[in-house]
Amino acid sequence: MAIHSLNIKTKLGYASAEVGITAVQLFTQIYLLKYYTETIGLIPSLAGIALAISVIWDAVSDPLMGNISDRTESRMGRRRPYILFGGIFLSLSILILFSPPEITSQLGKFLYLLTTYLLVNTAMTIISVPHIALGGELSFERNERTSIFGWRLFFSNIGMLVGMIVPAAILQSLGDETSKENIMSSRIGAGEIVSGVIVFTSVLAFLVTKGKDNTVAKEENQSSFFVSLYSVFKNKVFLVLLVAFIVAGIGRTFNTAIALYYYQYRLGLKESDVILNIMLPFFMVLMCSIPFWVWMAKKFGKKIPAFSGVFLLGLLTVIAYPLFPYGEIRPPLLVAFLGGIFAGSILIMDSILTDVVDYDELKTNRKREGLYFGFWKMGVKFSQAFGIALSGFLLDIIGFDANLPTQSEEVGFSLAMIFGPGVGFFFIVGSLIFLFLFPLTDDKHKRIQRVLLKRRKK
Repeated sequence: MAIHSLNIKTKLGYASAEVGITAVQLFTQIYLLKYYTETIGLIPSLAGIALAISVIWDAVSDPLMGNISDRTESRMGRRRPYILFGGIFLSLSILILFSPPEITSQLGKFLYLLTTYLLVNTAMTIISVPHIALGGELSFERNERTSIFGWRLFFSNIGMLVGMIVPAAILQSLGDETSKENIMSSRIGAGEIVSGVIVFTSVLAFLVTKGKDNTVAKEENQSSFFVSLYSVFKNKVFLVLLVAFIVAGIGRTFNTAIALYYYQYRLGLKESDVILNIMLPFFMVLMCSIPFWVWMAKKFGKKIPAFSGVFLLGLLTVIAYPLFPYGEIRPPLLVAFLGGIFAGSILIMDSILTDVVDYDELKTNRKREGLYFGFWKMGVKFSQAFGIALSGFLLDIIGFDANLPTQSEEVGFSLAMIFGPGVGFFFIVGSLIFLFLFPLTDDKHKRIQRVLLKRRKK
């Protein structure tokens, strides 16, 4: 493993795969539920169940994939083969997800969504878990790791822009944004573009990281998966970090799943206005904030900046969103600017996880980035599954009717409470769990790394 600084070409090439991975994630998180309920005609509760089942499978498979990549030995490395082949699989599966045939029955629509989204999430597991694990292995140096994951978040935000803007831009170019035919055409066209992006970026990451993906000796990986599983759950440092991230992740899923409903039916804004004038500035500011958070982590350590960003994001969400006036775009734009700054702190969490992996190596004398990042991804997926399923049921509970062009004032208020205090609550609770219960400080991690360096020299 390299201790010295990586060249910029390796960092950029590795991180580029996040464009395709995140484009799929945001494309599905923002548009899939609304697409299948309003355009395809699947009732919200069934759509929520189908999406939740698929994401739960994705979550369960993540640690398995991490363990598989930990144990893989090939001429191409441990992680790189899965980045290549997983990217191709993901590009094909996203095409069929947004191109359903004409189905009349609710059961048929439910089964098609369930099956195709299972394929998408299986492919996502194959590429994303080895990819994020490889990021933790590219360097041993603390600040270098933060830089790697900073570039990863930068390209992740480019992927967010692709997954968010392309569908809206295509729909806007077709004219009538309420036409079901135009909506379907825009989603199919966006799926084709996202599919191409996935193939290109996964191949690029595969090629640029050649020689950086080291296969470990066989004796390091002899424990069975279930023995490794048990040892991970005994790691209380990791569990606290994981629980905090899952809780905050539920809020993030609420935010993306409910966003278009909130802006359309509470504030009366068109999809293209929301995407281009609110969400786009949010992600642009988030991207620009990354160097600031990298600097903060170097200057003040990782824990306090990570807590501060998530906590302030939650506080802002609780206060602001129920108060926005109907038809006004400037107030949510201002909040999007502030929220983008606070949300940039999320990059520090991935970097902290690599520190936890070092702690595990100190205790076990084994390197298991794949397994830990697999559980990390699993936690993200469980939070998504819970958030998506709850979103679908809440839409039914508050009386949302997809067949109506407008909703009642009571439904609009309920959407505001879900999108504001409902989302912010999870951000705040997750940040407080992290602040008060996570025990691994920067000084402790520096001591751990000194011991590991001495051990490796021997």
